[in-house]
Amino acid sequence: MIKYYALLLLTLSSLFTTGCFFRPQTYTDTRFLMDTTINITLYGSNQEELKVDANQAFNVFKDVADETDRYESHLPTDLYALNKQAGQGAFTPGHHLYYLLDWERKKPYTAVDLSLGPLIDLWKLHSKNKTVPSGEEIKAALAKCGKDKYTLDTAAQTVTLKPEANLDLGAVAKGYAVDCAAESLKKAASVKAALINAGGNIKVLGTKPDGKPWHIAIQDPRDNQKILGTLTLKAGMSVATSGDYQRFYEVNGVRYHHILNPQTGLPSRNARSTTAIAESALTADYYSTLLFVLPEEEAIKVVENTPGLQAVILNSKNELYVSPGLQADFTPEK
Repeated sequence: MIKYYALLLLTLSSLFTTGCFFRPQTYTDTRFLMDTTINITLYGSNQEELKVDANQAFNVFKDVADETDRYESHLPTDLYALNKQAGQGAFTPGHHLYYLLDWERKKPYTAVDLSLGPLIDLWKLHSKNKTVPSGEEIKAALAKCGKDKYTLDTAAQTVTLKPEANLDLGAVAKGYAVDCAAESLKKAASVKAALINAGGNIKVLGTKPDGKPWHIAIQDPRDNQKILGTLTLKAGMSVATSGDYQRFYEVNGVRYHHILNPQTGLPSRNARSTTAIAESALTADYYSTLLFVLPEEEAIKVVENTPGLQAVILNSKNELYVSPGLQADFTPEK
């Protein structure tokens, strides 16, 4: 028996010295990309390796950012180049760009429209002086928008834009970039767990070293010192929030924010914030925008009829909806 305990102690000592039981290391890196702050926190056994892995994830993130940037030129196959070639025939985009256009094209909804570049530009111009576009200006911008303004050739993997069309991928690009960065981290042997936060587009990987679940707070859209509640996220899940409090300006006490309704050309007024939870960060990003723009009843119907999708919606009357499958994982703030 004494020999058994001695052997056990020797084995345990060996495990500690060889690193099978290790003190978890944490590495965090923060950078500014896609007009927002990106934070990646990694957990593992070797901080130097985690640093390399985080840098690789950021490189992947930047690849997507460059390819989907409509304001600056980065590549001959990027979104900026595609928009410049509007009305000039078929264009062969980069892999990320084509994938996103094709993915969104297959969705049956019109409340999210990637062709709203002219309308977005109009509102950005007016936001500089805190003015509101006239009805005629909005009508003229909307005439250049619509899903009929671009076509995809799936065989050749090309995109053709009509004259004056201008695509904007703000509703999907950040979520997709988070997914791509996550795929890079999944391949890294040193990464045991991770949290990626791209301006509210969040994905978690693995189990936290302390064994506790991932908790994500949802901000109160009318008070940045308060939260609506806390989400418990399982490993591999993603969350995205859209709200009228993120980018806005006010004119005569009226809030004009950046999430536009493709039918009216105006900021959507159906919700104050919408949070979508799904396995894919791209899916969460897309649906958080869709649910924000749709009338509340339609939004709830979409949530309850879409497998793998859960949501928290704060409507324009400050009433909170929590989808049935989320009841056990959402704790409202008291």
